[in-house]
Amino acid sequence: MSNLTAREKAFMYAVTLLIIIVLGYFFGIRTLNDKYDQYKAELQSLKERQAYLDMLRTNNENMRTEIDTLNASCSELEMSFIDKLETEVIQQYVLSTFEKAGCPYLIGITSADIGMATVSYPDGTSSPDSLVCMQVVVEYSSTDGYTVTQYNRTPDFTGSDEEVAETLNELMDKFGKDEYAERVGYYEFLKALKQINSENPKCIKVDTIKVEDNNGFLTLTAAINFYGVNLNNRISVDDRTDPYTSWSGHKNVDTSGGFIGYPYICDYKDSLWYGLENSNIEENANKPFAPYWAIAIFNEQLKAAGDIRTLLDFDAKMAAEEAALATPTPAATT
Repeated sequence: MSNLTAREKAFMYAVTLLIIIVLGYFFGIRTLNDKYDQYKAELQSLKERQAYLDMLRTNNENMRTEIDTLNASCSELEMSFIDKLETEVIQQYVLSTFEKAGCPYLIGITSADIGMATVSYPDGTSSPDSLVCMQVVVEYSSTDGYTVTQYNRTPDFTGSDEEVAETLNELMDKFGKDEYAERVGYYEFLKALKQINSENPKCIKVDTIKVEDNNGFLTLTAAINFYGVNLNNRISVDDRTDPYTSWSGHKNVDTSGGFIGYPYICDYKDSLWYGLENSNIEENANKPFAPYWAIAIFNEQLKAAGDIRTLLDFDAKMAAEEAALATPTPAATT
């Protein structure tokens, strides 16, 4: 190396430097460029995946919103029907509504399940969910504008013999007078039906109404349908406390002395019917709104008068005479 000339040495240095530069490019800069291109490709892939995930997230949010909307719609539809149709609850609600409307003279109440059509799928199979309907039929009576009425032990005849006799004497003189001269029940019956029909129009509907004349008073009949559903996968929770879905009548009633009906003569002091006497009345003389003694008196009066017009005319004449006797004469006032 020492024998080389300065020119040769410079040439060798230049070649060595060139080799170092070439090797640095191949093993350094070129490798870095390749890494850079790789990183750029990975970054682009990550950006594309991020965009895809952002799209999925947006779609999921939209899907969640649609699911919430559908759940709300399903819940609203489910809540438009009664979850559980309980006979005693519905009957108590119906009877209470009529009583509060001023139509308490119940003749009878019945309930029955009405068959609903089965829902079929396109493949011919039947849906496990079903619509159910309970129909309650009530029959009420109006008053006849003459006979003394009695409802729910009013007036009460469970006092002493003297008190009962006094009450009877007072009532016997009121046939066809004051509040007993009005025929009550028809408009009150319609009022109760309108209230029931408007309570929840989606699941409670008055089906039929029938009014019949019955020996001076009206027999009023109505059929009311209550709709519910049986659902396998219910979404909503029915926690309503409406009077037709949960019991709203009397609770903790003492029934130790008997509660349903009473014998001909009830002498059991713990019974709600203590002091009352039952009686068999001929069917054609029955008046559901009146006590048996009032019916018997009416029949006796009618038998004595011969026909209803003579009876009513006689009562009107007696009422006029009583009014005249109760009015002071001019001489008595001087």
